[in-house]
Amino acid sequence: MRECMRSVAVLEADRVQIVDDVPIPKPEDYEALVRVHACGFCNGTDFQIIRGTLPAHEGMQPFPTLLGHEGAGEVVELGPKVRHIQVGDRFLHPNLRSEPGNGYTKTYGGMSEYGLVVDYQAMREDGYQGPLPFSGKCAKVPRTFAYTDIAMLLSLSESLSAAKNFGVGPGTRALVYGAGPMGMALMKYMRMLGAAEIVAVDRLDDRLERAGRLCGIDRSINGAREDVREALAGRQFDVAVDAVGASGILLEASSFLKPGGRVGSMGVLRQGDTCVDITRLKNNTMIQLLNLPQGEYAVMEENIRMIEEGRIDPRQFYSHVLPLEEIETCLELVRRKEALKVILTMEPPAGQ
Repeated sequence: MRECMRSVAVLEADRVQIVDDVPIPKPEDYEALVRVHACGFCNGTDFQIIRGTLPAHEGMQPFPTLLGHEGAGEVVELGPKVRHIQVGDRFLHPNLRSEPGNGYTKTYGGMSEYGLVVDYQAMREDGYQGPLPFSGKCAKVPRTFAYTDIAMLLSLSESLSAAKNFGVGPGTRALVYGAGPMGMALMKYMRMLGAAEIVAVDRLDDRLERAGRLCGIDRSINGAREDVREALAGRQFDVAVDAVGASGILLEASSFLKPGGRVGSMGVLRQGDTCVDITRLKNNTMIQLLNLPQGEYAVMEENIRMIEEGRIDPRQFYSHVLPLEEIETCLELVRRKEALKVILTMEPPAGQ
């Protein structure tokens, strides 16, 4: 095997490059080496990293840093104490060590040809008591799942956990700002959890039309042409969610809440846009921050069952599949909002 691998690195703000000098990690006792076949591009977090605007407390590391947290691959090598993982198993979210080598940091680092997963069950059986390596974040996925679909699974599970954390259930009336992949998935799960009404706000007709077909929303509002306050005059909701990432949306959304209603922050806020003047929030309402996902791995098995049963189709939530070499095309498609979501594929170099 080669000593080094290709990775997508952000060398400095707004400068992205495929590098080929990142050391391939060597699995330790309880670790397994994963060959990554696909990785989703996260429209929110990944672009914040590229721009250098992701807050440090959300994981931003100094440049040059390795990008990506939605990797999907298969196990190709086992550490000596691994017992519950087999070669050929498919995993979501393989990880790199905090210092990948050759001067790179990792801001998640999943957009690399190789990564590591951990046999946590074996560690517990052997009496391990300390903090879990990589914060316990990785998930085994059925071998029947396509790698491109696995690369969508983390976003889907973040959206399902968010819908539950926001208290959505039978009879909930919900307002969602943003019909991108996360907002659309959120609305899909809201409907599946029994929401009685879902209203979507976005600035792109094609996304609102897609949300109507996929999620069965009750009403769409194009914020580029319509005044949202006028369109919703007199309407009140149990939950209003910012799936875009702007504190101004939180303030506007709170004005449409019922007494005791909840405004949720799900979009990735830029550094410096993390303070909300709470005196401007509607009286007798709550604000709930989920800028960092909460409970996404707790619902992973449930989501996998939904996919196996045909209730969720991951392919409905991404629009483009491109080879890693076309990372610049990916960035342009997302910048221009011509792509709902892009999955990057990683084929091994000739001869590997």
